[in-house]
Amino acid sequence: MKVKTLSLLALLIVASCELEGVQNSGSNDSDSLGNRLIDSTLITIEEVDPLILPDSVNGAPNDMVWQAESGLRVEWTKKENNPIEVNDVVMVNYHARVAGGDEYDNNDKIGKPVPLKSNIGMMVPGWETGLLEMNIGDEGRIMIPNALGYGENGYSSIVPPEADLIVDIEIVEKIKPIILDEGVKVYIWQNTTVEGKPTKGQKITFDYFAYTVGEEGKMYDNSYQNGEPFTMIFENDNVVEGLHQGMSVLSAGDNAFIEIPTSLAYGKAGLQDLVPRNTNIVYDVRVISIE
Repeated sequence: MKVKTLSLLALLIVASCELEGVQNSGSNDSDSLGNRLIDSTLITIEEVDPLILPDSVNGAPNDMVWQAESGLRVEWTKKENNPIEVNDVVMVNYHARVAGGDEYDNNDKIGKPVPLKSNIGMMVPGWETGLLEMNIGDEGRIMIPNALGYGENGYSSIVPPEADLIVDIEIVEKIKPIILDEGVKVYIWQNTTVEGKPTKGQKITFDYFAYTVGEEGKMYDNSYQNGEPFTMIFENDNVVEGLHQGMSVLSAGDNAFIEIPTSLAYGKAGLQDLVPRNTNIVYDVRVISIE
């Protein structure tokens, strides 16, 4: 599989090349990228009466307001009790805007929730930290100081320099992974009605984003940079073993995160300067065809 770094729009492409999502760095440098709700007692905004201030990071924390020393803040209008944990995949609806300014991104153009996975550098730091304070079923907003967003550089003409960000967000559901025998986890976030899993020797055509896992997680490769999908021969091709295992439970049309332990990825050697040694990896794949 051809691998190289690239400079993408700093808003991750979530469901197509045209969707602007979230990314892990405020820098423009190319090497910086790489309805399972439980029953709970609902806490409503009226019960605790917190003041949700317009585009502000001021105000006293309470049961419906979480505030970090950094200025990062989460404010809820609906709060459940089913925490999001590190490495989870959650489906969300969101609108992102510059504090005191214009909206620059949302998932409305897709018309359905989109997936977010933590611990792979998929989101700017403030978005990820705020998300991990939330629960499945929550509604509210994450208020992100510029140092935890796109920083002093901003991003192109989309996010101005030193701009604070506001993300209005609804956590719709958590995706339960399929856990395979050797530890590969497959989070199918879009399931097709097409039947048929791949068999040995079949050609699988798919688009993908590839990430490293951990505090320094980042996107290190994707198929879109080459302008065409990637093709592999199932159980007979020069790609990491974990990718074969993950693909074994997918059908044409499925979209999924495949989380691969280092023993089935690049192991002790790593991959050049892209994947550090002894590092788990994640593929976000969109399977086009199996034939």
